[in-house]
Amino acid sequence: MSSFLQKYQRQPKLYVDLPSQGAFYNEDTIQDNTVTKMPVFGMNAMDEIIFKTPDALLTGEATASVMQSCIPYIKDPWQLVGYDIDFILIAMRIATYGDGLPISTRCPHCSTEQDSEVSLTKMLDNFVDYPIKFQFHLDNLTVHLRPLTYRETTDFSMENFALERRLVAIKTLDSDEKTKDEQVKTIFSESSKLNLRLAVAHIESISEGDDIEADNSVVLEFIQNSDQEFYKKLREGIKDLTEKWNLPNIKIKCVNEECDADEYSTNIDLDYSNFFGARSLHSRNLI
Repeated sequence: MSSFLQKYQRQPKLYVDLPSQGAFYNEDTIQDNTVTKMPVFGMNAMDEIIFKTPDALLTGEATASVMQSCIPYIKDPWQLVGYDIDFILIAMRIATYGDGLPISTRCPHCSTEQDSEVSLTKMLDNFVDYPIKFQFHLDNLTVHLRPLTYRETTDFSMENFALERRLVAIKTLDSDEKTKDEQVKTIFSESSKLNLRLAVAHIESISEGDDIEADNSVVLEFIQNSDQEFYKKLREGIKDLTEKWNLPNIKIKCVNEECDADEYSTNIDLDYSNFFGARSLHSRNLI
């Protein structure tokens, strides 16, 4: 027997098309691989509680769980790529709290602090220009890059976090300086290897004519045994791609009439706990 309360349950607030156009997914990630006109629900009470759980935020479980709750078409949120996740989180924020996002910024020219409100819907509109595929050339080789999945990003972040914790812990050890130095060198070595693995994870494949190599372990060994120039080129390619996939910058008009600059650029940092746990967030200024 149905209850009259059912008509007050969540309904989709908007429908969105994923920026990636599903280029990296299959039916195991998105139901029926439907990446257009996806219904987006606002968060429910349990979702808000999850986003306020520190451990769940740290491990990524909170974000994965809430994305699946607000967009039921998502079957495996861990396989979503980075800029799709940013897009989805903004859509979820709109569905939950509305279009306007209050932000606090500081003018880099005159240091005036001010409160503003940005339109998240306009931010979503900017995602249509995101490149889906990216590649660069080095001699006869073509390196095809891809965005990392949420699982990969989370795993790398957790590894880096563990190394940082170990580095801090060394300072508190009751050991001589030589022993501490050796332990610090070990951590720096592990960190370098982590950065290399992180870079290689962005490589979808390397091709030369009709020959294609997509095995991650083979590519990693190749880069480890190649000239430093290749790794430098790889890092430059990843940096270029990351900048293209970053959240769009916004312009803020400075309220200080004596300021030499009429406006300044700022970007929105999706600190998920602030983005959803409160009605505003602090952005980082671009210098």
